[in-house]
Amino acid sequence: MTDGGRTTHRAAPLAKSAAWVLALLLPLTGPSCGGDEPDRHPDYGYSEDCRFDPEHCGGDLGALCVDDYDCDDGHCCAEESNCAGGMCSIPCDHDGDCPSFMACEHHICFFRCDHDSDCAEGQSCEHGNTICEWP
Repeated sequence: MTDGGRTTHRAAPLAKSAAWVLALLLPLTGPSCGGDEPDRHPDYGYSEDCRFDPEHCGGDLGALCVDDYDCDDGHCCAEESNCAGGMCSIPCDHDGDCPSFMACEHHICFFRCDHDSDCAEGQSCEHGNTICEWP
C-alpha cells in the first residue's frame, strides 16, 4: 500500500489477533522449566523425602502401600517380604528396568545404597551393600 509516495505495510488482522491472544495466555502457562518440586525425579514419582520417610510419601516410589491404587506408578509390592508388607515400586527383570537410583532384586526395583544410612529407618543395605530392603 502506498501513502503519498511511501510504501506502508499493515499487519494482517489475524496475525495481530494471534499475537494478542498469546500475550494474554503466556503468563498463565507458568515457567517452562524447573517445576514446582525440584527434588522430584522427572520420569517417576519420587523425591528424596520418600527414600527416608516412606510413611509420608503419598504414592511416590518407596512409599508404603496396601494395593496398587496407593501408588502413583501403579505397582504395590505387597507379596515380597522385603517390601515391608507393601511398598510402591516398579516390577523389573534387570537393573535397566529401574530408574538409575534403583536396582532390580526379586523382580522389584529397590533404592540403591552403599551403607545402611542410605536407607529409611528400619531398612538395611543388603545384597553386598547394593539395595535398601526391609528385614
